[in-house]
Amino acid sequence: MPLPAETSRRLFLKMVMAAGLGLVIPAWAPRHAEAAFRVGDMPPKTTLVDLQGNHCVIPADLRGKVALIHFWASWCPACRGEMVGLEAVYRRYRGKGILPCSIGIGEKRESVMAYLKNLMISYPILLDPSSSTVKPFGVSGIPTTFVLDRENVLRHRIIGEANKDGLDKIIRTLL
Repeated sequence: MPLPAETSRRLFLKMVMAAGLGLVIPAWAPRHAEAAFRVGDMPPKTTLVDLQGNHCVIPADLRGKVALIHFWASWCPACRGEMVGLEAVYRRYRGKGILPCSIGIGEKRESVMAYLKNLMISYPILLDPSSSTVKPFGVSGIPTTFVLDRENVLRHRIIGEANKDGLDKIIRTLL
């Protein structure tokens, strides 16, 4: 009996990660993702819900902030460390107008809460259980981070793990 599509997709992705092949490109990723949302563009309008049930409208709720939109999933080992790094950057610059938000692709609230249990994340975590943001944002792998300036213009796109020092350098140029 074949595995359900979601189970076989997750199993495949775990095998790729275990093999150490680097960036994970999930089956749901658009074929030409890089054409969807480019440096110099405004992000596609989307509304997501945070862990407390509040709505977040991208890009409207991010205007005036240097925003980091981070796409992640609970099966991604690099995402955990990256979220901790985002939290450190947020704590350092929040008084200067930075706002990271992490979007859990294909994640339900319960699994996100379990994943975050000991991470002490204070910035917004948004839920996208149906992965509806993947195509309009052009997410081609997990993790992916988009850095927007205060006018909501995409200035940097980081595919793969973003380290804290690199983010720090990018953010300082936008503050």
